[in-house]
Amino acid sequence: MRRLTISVRACTETLALLVAMAWVDGNLDDDERGGIRDAAKMLNLPKELRDRLEGYMKEPPPLDEVGLAEMGRKEREFAFVASAWLANLSEGIVDAEQELLDDIAAEIEIDEPRQLELTKLAQEIDPPADGESWAKTIQDLFRAIATRVEPAKDGEEGEPVEVAFE
Repeated sequence: MRRLTISVRACTETLALLVAMAWVDGNLDDDERGGIRDAAKMLNLPKELRDRLEGYMKEPPPLDEVGLAEMGRKEREFAFVASAWLANLSEGIVDAEQELLDDIAAEIEIDEPRQLELTKLAQEIDPPADGESWAKTIQDLFRAIATRVEPAKDGEEGEPVEVAFE
């Protein structure tokens, strides 16, 4: 069995991008806030990181405050896929969401072909089931992204993947 580990930093910065994407419509509703809080608890983020996310839920985070530069390439792509997935949950990506995705792609230095590939990957990940908690949805999302962004190596095809959050 392969084991993929998602770092606390990657989880936090990805949640920050999800908050930014949720703010695109100018409103962060109570369900979205509760979901981010639940996901942060489920991921066992330290208090200082949860407090940082709380600040972003009061006012959208500027992209340059999200610690994308400190993340590795796979972590940055992971965060992009999560953002594209959230943008795709509505009836397609609206202009403001696409603009934010383009800004994220520029910030993490991925070219247009890779951006399109990652956006397509995001579209392949199932939306949450009706009534499913945001915390469970985010946990499932993070697991789905990890297994797609980190492709199997030779000889690992079809091998089960365990995703761990650390």
